[in-house]
Amino acid sequence: MDFTELYKQTSNLCIFSPNGLYIAIAVQHRLVIRDAESLQIIQLFSCIDNIQSIEWSQDSEYILCASFKLGVIQVWSLSDQEWTAKINEGVVGLTRVQWAPDGRHIISFSDFKIRISIWSLITKEVIYIQYPKFNSTKGFKFRSDGKYLAVAGRKDCKDFINIYECNEWSLLKHFVVEDTDLQEILWSPDGKYIAVINNSLDYNVCVYYPDGRLVKSYTTDKIGLGVKSANWSPSAQLLAVGDYEQNVTLLNNYTWDPLIKFSHDPVIEDSSVIINKEIDVSNIRNNLDFKWNLQSNKIRYEMINPPYELVTTPVDLSKPNPKIGISMCLFNNTGIYLLTKNDNMPNYLWIWNIATLKLVTIIEQLLPIKQVSWNPVIPGRLAFITGNSNIYFWDAEMGYCECVDVPALNFEVHSMNWNPDGKSIVLMDKDKFCLAFPIEEEMEEIENIENIETMEDDN
Repeated sequence: MDFTELYKQTSNLCIFSPNGLYIAIAVQHRLVIRDAESLQIIQLFSCIDNIQSIEWSQDSEYILCASFKLGVIQVWSLSDQEWTAKINEGVVGLTRVQWAPDGRHIISFSDFKIRISIWSLITKEVIYIQYPKFNSTKGFKFRSDGKYLAVAGRKDCKDFINIYECNEWSLLKHFVVEDTDLQEILWSPDGKYIAVINNSLDYNVCVYYPDGRLVKSYTTDKIGLGVKSANWSPSAQLLAVGDYEQNVTLLNNYTWDPLIKFSHDPVIEDSSVIINKEIDVSNIRNNLDFKWNLQSNKIRYEMINPPYELVTTPVDLSKPNPKIGISMCLFNNTGIYLLTKNDNMPNYLWIWNIATLKLVTIIEQLLPIKQVSWNPVIPGRLAFITGNSNIYFWDAEMGYCECVDVPALNFEVHSMNWNPDGKSIVLMDKDKFCLAFPIEEEMEEIENIENIETMEDDN
């Protein structure tokens, strides 16, 4: 990969615009807009305090920054330098802010879950949603087409879901959910269903139609902790449910019965599974067999054939929120691969093939894995980091892992974000960042995918 020079940033706030043309960077109280390829400065804005959040509108026309400490939101336009807006939440405070899908409404979340405010940039009016259960995205989800909004609330010791239409922000439907303690709502990508996840004490997943009708309630009779994570496949045909028992259950949208259960056993016996084990190069730097790899800046991986035993971390069940269970279920953009992560195996990633319903690869790292992200364009391209000076990749076609060392002194990758066009990735240290660009072969693959999508649109 090719890397740019290092630039300053604060709070790991380096956000690509949805169209992939720009990247916004927070540098204390300054908001810097740069070109996503050349990193030339396009715009420079000054905020009233240190920036704690950055959000782009969906059309990349507007950008906002927020100071939670002051409860202030500032908005700018990239096309009209004279236009600006400022929102002051006052005594109710500010904990989170985001754009509505139309890019002309701003949604702010107050302290203590008092209310959700919807601010219009066109009419300058504000609409309030009372009794939200969360001030996070767990209970606040837009449908994929942006026409409807689902909000989880709680009143009189009962959890409910409100459905709003996003033109006039009027309430269309109100229904109480069966769950005793709703923890998350997930709107399916096709907009037909809303999955409701109960608290970790009960294994309970309820699926509703947006009009409030219950489609299916999936529970188990086992005694123990329940659901820890869940995610829809891009086609909405499958709902992956990860639990504290270190299993992932796939529910199909035809019968809503389990299609298969993926277990995360510490002993791997299936000979078809490829295990990519990272090698500690500090012990082999004098070995001539690895000299070519060291010169190419690629971390060596050992391909291990099962049977193989994975290393697990001891769990103290006497403490709250034990580090055990499936905390991550991520489908790639085509839904062919499912990535899972088991918290008491923090150094491992599991990759499953949904077409064959089999485990494909296990990735073993020397350090615990901090962040994982699929390439938004290339279906089988995965990036992940462990907090050291390297960025790691797994490629489905090649079937193996590689790691590229960031060519900068004392640079540790704490966070990363793909450009929506899949052509670059931003890597962030504590106070610096750089962009990484794929090599020519990878660029050709992205262009081929774009050409295929263009031909399909034309047809």
